[in-house]
Amino acid sequence: MNTFTLIRRSLRFHARAHLGALLGAAVGSAVLVGALVVGDSVRHSLQRFALLRLGKVDVALASGDRFFRAELLSSRTNSLDNVGVTALQLPATASADGGARRANRVQLLGVDERFWNLAEQPPVFEFPTQDSVVLNRALAEQLAAKPGDAVLLRVPKASRLSREAPISPQEDSSVALRLTVRAIASDEEFGRFSLHASQAPPFNAFVSLPWLQEQLKLPGRANLVLMVMDRDPWALPTATAALRRAWDLADAELELREIPEANALELRTSRVFLDAPITDTALKAATNASGVLTYFVNELRAGDRAAPYSMVTAIGEPIVPRDMRDDEILINQWLAEDLNAKPGDELALSYYVVGIMRKMEERTSRFRIRAIVPMARPYADRSLMPDFPGMVEAKNCRDWDTGFPIALDKMRQKDNDYWEEHKGTPKAFVTLAAGQKMWTNRFGNLTAVRFPPSHPIPLPLGGGEGVRRTGEGAVREAESVDAQTVSGNSLPASPAPASDLANLRTRVRDAILEKLDPASIGFNFEPVRKQALDAVAQAQDFGQLFLGFSFFLIVAALLLMGLLFQFGIEQRTTEVGTLLALGFTPRQVRRLLIFEGGGLALLGGAAGTLGGCAYAWAMLRGLATIWRDASGTSALRFHAEPLSLAIGGFAGALVAWLTIWLVLRKQAQQPARELLAGGGDLNLQATAWKESARSVVEARVPPHPGPLPWGEGESFAAVRQTERGRLVPTPALDFPLPQGEGQGEGEGDMILRRTDSLSAARFYSARSNRSLWLAVAGVILSSIILGAAIFMNRETGAGAFFGAGALLLISGLAFAAAFLTALTYSGAAARPTLSALGVRNATRRRKRSLATVGLLASGSFMILAVGVFRLDSEIDAARRSSGTGGFALIGEATYPVVHDLNSAEGREFFGLDTNDFAGTAIVPLRVRDGEDASCLNLNRAQKPRLLGVQPELLDQRNAFTFAAVAKGLPTDHPWLLLSRSGEGEVPAIGDQASIQWALGKKVGDTLDYTDERGQVFKIRLVASVANSILQGNLLIGEDEFRARFTHEEGYRMFLIDAPSNRVGKISAALSRALQDLGLELTPASRRLAAFNAVQNTYLNTFQVLGGLGLLLGSVGLGVVVLRNVLERRGELALLLAVGFRPRVLRWLVLSEHGALLLAGSGIGVLAALIAVAPAILSAAANVPVRSLALVLGGVWLSGALWTWLATRLALRGRLLDALRSE
Repeated sequence: MNTFTLIRRSLRFHARAHLGALLGAAVGSAVLVGALVVGDSVRHSLQRFALLRLGKVDVALASGDRFFRAELLSSRTNSLDNVGVTALQLPATASADGGARRANRVQLLGVDERFWNLAEQPPVFEFPTQDSVVLNRALAEQLAAKPGDAVLLRVPKASRLSREAPISPQEDSSVALRLTVRAIASDEEFGRFSLHASQAPPFNAFVSLPWLQEQLKLPGRANLVLMVMDRDPWALPTATAALRRAWDLADAELELREIPEANALELRTSRVFLDAPITDTALKAATNASGVLTYFVNELRAGDRAAPYSMVTAIGEPIVPRDMRDDEILINQWLAEDLNAKPGDELALSYYVVGIMRKMEERTSRFRIRAIVPMARPYADRSLMPDFPGMVEAKNCRDWDTGFPIALDKMRQKDNDYWEEHKGTPKAFVTLAAGQKMWTNRFGNLTAVRFPPSHPIPLPLGGGEGVRRTGEGAVREAESVDAQTVSGNSLPASPAPASDLANLRTRVRDAILEKLDPASIGFNFEPVRKQALDAVAQAQDFGQLFLGFSFFLIVAALLLMGLLFQFGIEQRTTEVGTLLALGFTPRQVRRLLIFEGGGLALLGGAAGTLGGCAYAWAMLRGLATIWRDASGTSALRFHAEPLSLAIGGFAGALVAWLTIWLVLRKQAQQPARELLAGGGDLNLQATAWKESARSVVEARVPPHPGPLPWGEGESFAAVRQTERGRLVPTPALDFPLPQGEGQGEGEGDMILRRTDSLSAARFYSARSNRSLWLAVAGVILSSIILGAAIFMNRETGAGAFFGAGALLLISGLAFAAAFLTALTYSGAAARPTLSALGVRNATRRRKRSLATVGLLASGSFMILAVGVFRLDSEIDAARRSSGTGGFALIGEATYPVVHDLNSAEGREFFGLDTNDFAGTAIVPLRVRDGEDASCLNLNRAQKPRLLGVQPELLDQRNAFTFAAVAKGLPTDHPWLLLSRSGEGEVPAIGDQASIQWALGKKVGDTLDYTDERGQVFKIRLVASVANSILQGNLLIGEDEFRARFTHEEGYRMFLIDAPSNRVGKISAALSRALQDLGLELTPASRRLAAFNAVQNTYLNTFQVLGGLGLLLGSVGLGVVVLRNVLERRGELALLLAVGFRPRVLRWLVLSEHGALLLAGSGIGVLAALIAVAPAILSAAANVPVRSLALVLGGVWLSGALWTWLATRLALRGRLLDALRSE
């Protein structure tokens, strides 16, 4: 027989004894495997969501409000093998059932059949056609819509000028589309399409691209390109290079046209103002290029006469003389006659500047009239007026839609006649420098760039000196001045030939396209597939998370396995003795047992691998249902990687084997003779000190009818109990006889007593005193902390209470140690009760008893005390220091709000009653879309959403509580740090949880962002706020926001202060007034509760799995009972022999271990109650008292049940036979 055969046969022979240890190893392995499989499943589900939302797309270009040719990067314009699929992507709102059901933040996509070919699974439905729409499943469920139903989509119109500019039209900013639902697109049919990483499906509506272009008056236009690059690692630079080759001026919304009046080419944009990168490039495209800036002014006044609403142009040569000063102005003949003005007079210009939230700030600039120019070329040039929306199509002045109120009473018939005859021909001219000083705004500082075809010929004439200073004379002289002879001006000698203009057009176009980087105006390809996979790879690892949640369960399973294995080995002492007697060395015996345990560990690991799959499935079901707040989705799919199964099974087997090795570390050290006699104890290697120490047991023994078990002729006996746990008969010396009847003893009872070693008593007395002092110190320190916590704020006070509870836990365990130590060698009471005798027996294995108490106390404390970390959004919700910042409501709009809701004008525009909004204030925030960086998004946000805020608005309110401020920065007004720009860095503030967990950063770190001009800049995290409604976002100063993201219009997020008694009314009024803008208002406390629910769900999960661990640990308590009783069968047999009844013995054992169970759970519960006192006493607390009580009650009942069963099993059979080994 070889070693392998011996191990195999031993496993088979002791199969029943090993069953418990095998189950323990299987449970531990199952939890390990299950946690890893949960991580695999979440990761696989996130990756599946990423691939479903992107289909075959590798790179994408989303240009927002810039619309390029739909044929860009098509097969005709693209040199790549893979063409770009273009689409229109717009924000929208949706409603159904007469508005009863609504959805905001809808993604409307105008697509054609090419788009659907990008799906991993070809759709089976018919593509949308005119007046029909395909909804994705999420939006269909939100609207309760099905094929054939009618839905209403509202989409913003494309605006050529920012709606935030005062001269932009206000009315008809959106288009309503009534559509019939044609089909419902599943996730597999590209219904989940989105460029942002999130496990939550978006609201998508798909319509026909040509039809949507027609409805929005965007013929042949798109703003989204999707490209399949076949996983090319160089996909991004390849796509960018293809864009540079394919794009044209029209894609940048630019037009290069001939201006006959000026005999030149002009570059202009339908967006009115040329972007700064375009301006810089265009002015360098030709040596004689000159900028043009035309603006609409409210009034031109000279003395007491004024002309309302006119165009004024800032320009250079040939219209404005080179030597003209910035405080001088040229006026045309019509204006000179109207104002009766002459050279040298003062002229005042009044105009509105482009303010924030359409605030119309009127300013006035004063000039000296240099000269009067005729109504002829080049001055009479209506093309100098840009395509101001609401004006360029107007036939008369009364048709203007300027976005601000026109004082029609100021309009005269002559003004209307001028418009009908000359349209927007400027009435005055200033230098370009003067015009840019007045009218430069964040959208640009030029409305056009002009390119003359040849060098102008200067025509010298005297300055304005020759013009008489009288009004009528000045006009008459101006009338006689030829257009070619204005002082200092120069004009082309003759109209350029058509071929010259054509050549110039080609040269200018090529120069602009060569030098202008598409990224500088927002044409950036993004590697969306790589970003999506990175977001998944860096996401929260649920495997590690559930390993932490299952910590107590794993430890309990391993402890149970170790106890059961050790218990099984202890029953095989004779077998071990036989092996030693046959010549096996202790090392060989230990190796055989370790290999046998390794076999159990391998079997347990294999069984645990299968059980781990079931455990993972149960956890996934929990994440999809009762714990959905933590995952944010119910679509998680089971997925197990073979490597995870192998690692988990091997790790489970390895940990189980290590546990067994620790158990067997001191085995097989006893002599073979002692083991063969069955009296060996494989566990204990008592020291000489422990061998000499004797403890005291006193019991009353009824009269014994027969010979006494310790020998004839001895009327009394003492029983010595060593630290090994053995009872040794000792002759009685000077033991008093019982005192007879009146004191409760039976006649003839004996007193069994053992005496102590004096030195042992002193030793344990000193140890007891140390433990007692530790307990007292802990109680005193805990009391001091509790007293100080009364004067702390809620967050700090909660931490203080938790610390006090932890100290009380340590104090309780120290007191238990002191009690057991003192009881070990203290004298017995004269007449101890049976329960007291059972408690004294707990000192027999003091360390084992203390370990049992400590395990139960620690487990109970942790399960209960984690409740202190439960977050409640209702607590102090109205306080500025709370997570709500003291705000009553938080709102998000689908379309930007460009009016000031804090002003009477803004409220009047939306039809809001100013009186109803008394005491209401709103903090508006600008939004740059990005990924959600809150705990609600399981993916790692690659580019978090940015919010632009006016820091002083939050600083004035002292809103929120700051968790940290970057080193070296002032801490008194943290919000004002947003106004402190560093060198090339933008300061930002975020929520602490978002920074630490969602971004994996800390305060002081930087993130790279790209602005709308393609420039990379750094954002530095200068501070963080504690648990707040700002989760998921990073806040920067509004000035920096507008500088970096010029074309982000208006505000789309709002923090609203409102009187508590009118929150509902204000919410309803705002929602009704701004419903077309897709405003969605949420109580701030509810928003905070949504974030808090994630942490609270994690705590619930920990408590449930920890409770299971404690329940499993209670089984281990039963094993401990069984071990203790079987070790003491000889002692119990002796007690039975001297007259104790079996029922009394059972009570003796139950009282001993029941005391340990009560002590452990009692210490843990009392300490935990102190730790969670703030949560329990809070009026708004939501502590799950019932579930916690059920868990702890289950633990206690389970422990009591297993203790009772173990006692019954140990005391059954012929107990007196155990005396033969004594």
